[in-house]
Amino acid sequence: MDAGAARAGSAPSAGSAPSAPSASPAASAPSASSTPWVPLAALNMRVRRRLSLFLNVQSLVAADWTTLAEELGFEYLEIRHLEAYPNPTGRLLDAWEGRPDASVGRLLELLAKLGRHDALEELGPSIEEDCQKYILKQQQEESEKPVQVPAVDSSVPRTVGLAGITTLDDPLGVAEWWWSSLMITCRARNVTSRPNLHSASVQVPIRSG
Repeated sequence: MDAGAARAGSAPSAGSAPSAPSASPAASAPSASSTPWVPLAALNMRVRRRLSLFLNVQSLVAADWTTLAEELGFEYLEIRHLEAYPNPTGRLLDAWEGRPDASVGRLLELLAKLGRHDALEELGPSIEEDCQKYILKQQQEESEKPVQVPAVDSSVPRTVGLAGITTLDDPLGVAEWWWSSLMITCRARNVTSRPNLHSASVQVPIRSG
């Protein structure tokens, strides 16, 4: 068998179609595990508007914003209330943002669960950019905070030696100083209030012999 026959034998037959490469949707989208703690507030208006273009359109073959709302735990009446707005997806994100589980990671997880890989693939780079900006901003704010130093306390040191001592024990000798000052003051007043013995004339009766 010559080389041409060998090449002809290895070529696919006319009736068989070449196998298509396996698609990996949302390959460029950030994973939910990479942004679990980033709050939903990190997403700017540009990402929210573009996500609304995907989810506002109700379709029978793709999950829309109402399906996402149910996954987020919104009740029937709440969803009906959001239907009155021209941009229900945007209002849904605003309402969900006030709940404790609102995070970028949770949103990515639900979009993947609902099969909206088209939205993840399209918005992946923008979502990643918003998350990085938010993280850098938080790190910058932390670095600019003033260093906390221990407070200087000018009062009596709380040492072990003073443990259990009451105010009556007077460990600093304040009472002794106060008592000494009081005694000096009282003595001075007592001296000044006494009559002058040298200048006073004392009359002593003399009996006649």
